Amino acid sequence: MAKRKGRKTRRRRTTGFNLLNAAELYVQTSILTQGMFNSNVIQFITGKSPVVGPGTTGVLGNAYNPSNTDSVITLPELLGMDSSATTLQGPTGYRMKVGGGSFAADPSAALATISANVRMNAGQMIIQTVGTRAAFAVAKKLTTKQRSMVNRGFKVIGLREVRV
Repeated sequence: MAKRKGRKTRRRRTTGFNLLNAAELYVQTSILTQGMFNSNVIQFITGKSPVVGPGTTGVLGNAYNPSNTDSVITLPELLGMDSSATTLQGPTGYRMKVGGGSFAADPSAALATISANVRMNAGQMIIQTVGTRAAFAVAKKLTTKQRSMVNRGFKVIGLREVRV
């Protein structure tokens, strides 16, 4: 049968936020940031990490901790947003200087650190990436009925843009 003139086929486009795909994206991003920058996603974006002082057993707190001497790299370090040093004081009176270094002044040091991290973690990153993708694919297949019931529940309460 010939195609009718003047009629365009409409494509159905899914609009919405899929929670399972967002979880998979977060896990994959976490694998990459851990392998390349030796930090988790939140630590990479904010630059804040728990700081443990030498000779102490507790954590002094979450602080911005830029340093171009270790293998942990954060986005603020790369952009050179804050390279000022701060001093933290713990509840026992212990003082520790934090910060004062940035990769913005010496980008070659950042590239060398990233390439060293990738060389050290490449095999683990590949295995984790493939395993994560396979695990999410299997999980999606196994939970199709349950996810469709949850999605119907979302429709009933008015959340048409959210999917599982």
